[in-house]
Amino acid sequence: MRTLLVYALTLATAAFCPLAASAAGADKVAPGAYCPLPEPGQKRQCLDPARREYEDVFAALDDGAVSDEQLEVLEADVASGAESDKAYLALNSITWVYYRIAQQAAAAPDEDPEVVARLDRLNQLLSSAYEASADSPRFQSAMVDAARDLQNRAPAVPLDCVDDDGQPSECSATEALLRGYAAASGEIGIRGALQKLLERAIGSGS
Repeated sequence: MRTLLVYALTLATAAFCPLAASAAGADKVAPGAYCPLPEPGQKRQCLDPARREYEDVFAALDDGAVSDEQLEVLEADVASGAESDKAYLALNSITWVYYRIAQQAAAAPDEDPEVVARLDRLNQLLSSAYEASADSPRFQSAMVDAARDLQNRAPAVPLDCVDDDGQPSECSATEALLRGYAAASGEIGIRGALQKLLERAIGSGS
């Protein structure tokens, strides 16, 4: 099931947003694209516009922590999804916030429940933004790029999830995020969402 989820989202990404796919891994990304997470010890120039827009947030993260109050403006922009004129700046910024909070959660003894709860809240925020951006497949694709980047790069932080049959299950925070995106794309659970994602991807490529 997990392999199918990633496969479906990968197909959707490739079909909807070739610009973002080709930009992945590049230091310079065209405006209006996802800026991939930097390698350890490196800085990506494509993240500079986001740093300038949300200077207080990045400064707080550089100092080791960011408060809920400092995230309010950024989260409001994220919640607007593709409708925000800062959509990609907000996406790149919240992805970096997510990455740093995941690192903090993994480093905390017994996985600090407050830090884990913040990741869960970010998942809900991002899933809502994904659903709100239904009229912009290109932006949704960039959101999927960001989530897959986090899945590959961020520490795995366990969360309590619900599987497609409605049963409790354990998954990582980033897997829960991808599940949230899939569910937002369908009407009857993850399987229905996956089928719709596949149909859209195949249809867009024909």
